[in-house]
Amino acid sequence: MSTILDLLNSKYTVFVGSDPGNDVVFNEAGVSPRHCQISKVSDNNFLVADLGSAAGTFVNNKKIDKEFITESDFITVGENIFQLNKKISAPPPVTAMPLVGQPAPSQPPPRMEPSSIKEEKPISAAKSKITVYFLSAPEDENTCRAIDKHLSSVHFNTSLPIEMKGDFKIMPGENINQYKEQILSADIVLVFVSVDLLNNDECYGRLKKVIANHNSRKTTLLPILARNCLWKATPFANLPLLPKNQHPLNDKQFWNSEDDALTSVVNDIYNAINEFGKVQATGVTPPKTILQIDWRKNYLWKVFWKRVAASLLDGLIIGIPLYIIFYMLVLGSSTTQTDYNYYDTGYAYTSPEEKILEIMFYYLLIAGAQILICAFMESSKWRGTPGKLIMKLQISDNAGNPISFGKAFVRNIIKWLISAFTGFGNGILPILYIIAQIIAYSYSKKFFHDQLSNTVIGERLPQTA
Repeated sequence: MSTILDLLNSKYTVFVGSDPGNDVVFNEAGVSPRHCQISKVSDNNFLVADLGSAAGTFVNNKKIDKEFITESDFITVGENIFQLNKKISAPPPVTAMPLVGQPAPSQPPPRMEPSSIKEEKPISAAKSKITVYFLSAPEDENTCRAIDKHLSSVHFNTSLPIEMKGDFKIMPGENINQYKEQILSADIVLVFVSVDLLNNDECYGRLKKVIANHNSRKTTLLPILARNCLWKATPFANLPLLPKNQHPLNDKQFWNSEDDALTSVVNDIYNAINEFGKVQATGVTPPKTILQIDWRKNYLWKVFWKRVAASLLDGLIIGIPLYIIFYMLVLGSSTTQTDYNYYDTGYAYTSPEEKILEIMFYYLLIAGAQILICAFMESSKWRGTPGKLIMKLQISDNAGNPISFGKAFVRNIIKWLISAFTGFGNGILPILYIIAQIIAYSYSKKFFHDQLSNTVIGERLPQTA
């Protein structure tokens, strides 16, 4: 027959009480419906926790709320005294003393009720620890190290010890591929979301496997916004994102210090680990959102068309008014020059070279105005042009900081030079440019001017007071 120890070797937690739904059932008045629970922590190390019983739970005759025990300790529930590898009844009730000369009544043997322990097939291997794996792009490994350092104080403050793993912990000479496979058996996977993670093909391949485990409830996926990017087009938008305020960890305009950002995330991770421990204890797994596994193809084109829409809106709001002014200047100049030549010489005459130079001057004047307007808006508190504001996007440097006016100015000059160059060739160059831009974007996940100016387009952050 099974003992409690047998059950603990096949499942994480055993429940004791008078209710038939418990793993160990004692049908006595002093036993509450769900009296206590016993959890395996490691080999010969167990945790007994009282569940608010009326009579209390005792370990070695001491009333406890929560107590770590071994196989040799005695647990008392109601009138039942037992060890994990066997169950012993309470001492027999006191009976009347026998008369002198009469043999003492024989004591009944200890009451054994092995049938009260439910036979169950193993659900999963008993967990002796919670494994947390850090998944990030190489560019974010310093952030992983900082989080790991902040979590060191809570490693042993949970019901189960926590073991931290991650690519940044791989030791020299260790089998790298074998180590990285441990992510598939991790209980919790922390995904550090950034533009580098989204663009990294190796991370994407591993992330697909993690999402598959998440969908089958084999692991818990916790996305952490390390640096701002277009994360709302990813599956992470369907999960609770850390930090909960949706400000990336490197947002120096929001966080007072790096420690403030890390502490906020560590508290949320600690709460998630505790929730995971409760799920293991109760066996009740909350419903999980099913995520798309092969998501990046749709993500890339969602981002692409979102950027295109922002550019078109900028053209409508900024470009069209400026070029209306351009044509008014050109037409006004032509009318004035014609009137002047007519009254001065008696016939209208304008040198073609002078006219071309004049048109080029107005064109450069309007282009310069457009560059200055866009650079001013991108380096201001708006951190984007009107099109980006409408599409809820904002611009930053690779470190997540607002860009300076100089950097925004250079970025827009590069953008203008590319567009001006493709304006020649009777429509052939624009088509070639669009094709080249799409090909480059499919590989680098950035437009040309973003690559050349080292800037990143991300989701618009919540406004701070």
